[in-house]
Amino acid sequence: MNHSHRILTFLLLIAILSPRMLLAHEGHSHAPSPQTKQRINRLNTETQKLQFVVQSRTTDTVRPDLAKLFDPFKNKVSVRFDREFLYVESNGMPDHSMMTGITAWQQQVPLPQSYTGSNAWRIPLQPVPAKNPLSTKEHFFRGAIALAVNGVPIFNPIKNNGKTDTLLAGELDQWGGHCGRADDYHYHIAPVHLEKVVGAGKPIAVALDGYPIYGYNDPNGKPPTNLDWLNGHKGPDGQYHYHATKTFPYLNGGFYGEVIELNGQVDPQPRAQGVRPSLPGLKGAKIVGFERPKPGSFIVRYEVFGDPRSVQYTVADNGSATFKFVSAEGTTTENYTPRQGGGDGRRNTERPTGNEPERNQGPSDRGLLDGGRAGGDPIVAALDANGDGQIDKAELRVASAALRKLDTNKDEQISADELRGLSGQRRGGEGNSPRGERPPGQAGGPKGPQPADGPRQPWILVHADEIDLDKNEIISRDEIVGEATKAFAGYDTNKDGKLSQSELSGRGGARSAMGGFLKGHSKEIDRDGDGILTRTEAIGNAERMFAKLDSNNDGKISTEELEASRRK
Repeated sequence: MNHSHRILTFLLLIAILSPRMLLAHEGHSHAPSPQTKQRINRLNTETQKLQFVVQSRTTDTVRPDLAKLFDPFKNKVSVRFDREFLYVESNGMPDHSMMTGITAWQQQVPLPQSYTGSNAWRIPLQPVPAKNPLSTKEHFFRGAIALAVNGVPIFNPIKNNGKTDTLLAGELDQWGGHCGRADDYHYHIAPVHLEKVVGAGKPIAVALDGYPIYGYNDPNGKPPTNLDWLNGHKGPDGQYHYHATKTFPYLNGGFYGEVIELNGQVDPQPRAQGVRPSLPGLKGAKIVGFERPKPGSFIVRYEVFGDPRSVQYTVADNGSATFKFVSAEGTTTENYTPRQGGGDGRRNTERPTGNEPERNQGPSDRGLLDGGRAGGDPIVAALDANGDGQIDKAELRVASAALRKLDTNKDEQISADELRGLSGQRRGGEGNSPRGERPPGQAGGPKGPQPADGPRQPWILVHADEIDLDKNEIISRDEIVGEATKAFAGYDTNKDGKLSQSELSGRGGARSAMGGFLKGHSKEIDRDGDGILTRTEAIGNAERMFAKLDSNNDGKISTEELEASRRK
C-alpha cells in the first residue's frame, strides 16, 4: 500500500466514526447549573478570608524524665526546660539539719543562695558520651560536679587543694556536707539519705553531664557488680548511670558525658554569693548542733576545746544577715548587706561590738598591700623589705640586689653621700608611714618613691619561700591565711581574738614572717580605726594581699603570677 492509499483509508475511517461521536454528546449540556452559577458568583464577590494554622512544638511541652526526679522536693525546687537543657532553681538549703558533727571547721555557716534565673543549674537533656572522659582525681577541684534532687549542689570529694579527702578529714557533717567560703552549703559525697524521700532504687542526684546518680543499689535492689572507673555502668535498659559508693570516689568519679572544664570547674554553673568575708579554720572546734527557731533564723552550736559557743544569725528576704557570736566572754554582733554586682557584703550602719573587715580596697591600701617599710638606718631599711625590724633569710637571699639599689650613680659602690642622702630623706619624709607616703598635712606633699629606693616588691613575693609550707612552688590562699592566723595568735596572749596596743608592743609568741608586718602596720590593718586589731581584720588584710597577686582567681599564686608581680 502506497502513501496515497494510506491517506484515503484514514479519511474513510473518520467519515464512518464521526456520526457516532456526535451522537454520544447528544443531551449532555456543558452550561453550568443555577446552583453552580450562584457559587461562582459568591466566590468572585465575597471578601477574602485568611486562616492561620498553629502547630504545637511537642518537643518543648513534653516534660522530660529528668525533670521528674526533682518532684519529691517541688516545694523547694523548681524546674524549667527547653530543647537542650533542664534548668533547676533552688536556694541550696536542704530540709534536714546541717553542720552537726564537723570537727574541721572553717567558721562558715549555711546561708540561702540565689540559684535562680540566669544563675540556675543547667543540665543537658541529651547527654553525649565523651570521647575522653575526665576524672575527678585530676580535675574539677572547684565548684559542683553534680546536683542532688533536693537542689543542693555536690562538690568533688577532694577539696580545692587537690589533695584532701573532705570526708576523711572530718570536714563533713552527718549528711556529707558543709559550707564553702560563701557560706554556701553543699555535699561532697552522694546524699544517699535522700532515698528515704525519693524511694529506694531511684536517682538521688544528677551529674552535671546529664547522667543520673543512684544510691548503693541498682533499681532491682541489688548492688552493682560491674562499675567502671567513673563509678558508673549501663543498666538493663542500656542507659548509663552512676552509683554511690562508701569509698572514694563516693559518687561519679568523673564525667562519662561531655562537659566543659574552665578554671578547674564545670562551666557554666551557678555562682554562690557570700555576704561576708571568708574565715580561717578554728582549731579545737566541733559543731554539736544546728537549729532553726523560725523561718530565716538559724543557730549553729559548737565547742572549742569543750567550751560551748554558738553563732546565731538571721537572714532577711533581701539577703542581708545579722550574726551574733556568743561565748562566755560575751556577744559580738555583725551586720552585713549584700553588695550589688557580686562580692562580699558590707556592714550596715549599726556598729557591732565586734569588728568586721571590709572587702573593698581603697587608695590607702596600696602601700599596705605592697609591704611598706619604715625609716631608720638606710642599709637596714634597704634590706628589711617588710619593715618588721629584722632581716630574715628571705631578705638575706636578695640582699645583694637590695644594696645595689642604694648605688644611685651606678659606680659599683655606695658612698657616704648616698647614705647621708637616703638617711636624711627617710628621717625628714617618711617616719613610720608606708614608703613613698608622707603623713597627712606634712609639708611637701607625697614624697613618692626615690630613685635610690628601687621598686618596692609585694610582701608575698619577698616571703614566698616561707609561706609555701608544702614547698610545691605555689602559694595557696590557705597558706597565706594560715600565716596571718599564726602571726595573730602569737600576739593574742589572752586569746580573745583582739590585739591591743600592749599586746602588739610585745615580741609575739609565734615565728611567722607576717608577725612584724602586723606589728608595723596595725593602724592600717585596723579598718574601723577603733585602735584594736581583730583576727578578722588581720585575715581580711591577708586575703586582700593574696587577691592582688592571684590574677586568674583560681585560689593559687603560681610562680608565673609571683614573677608578674615583681616591679622592675
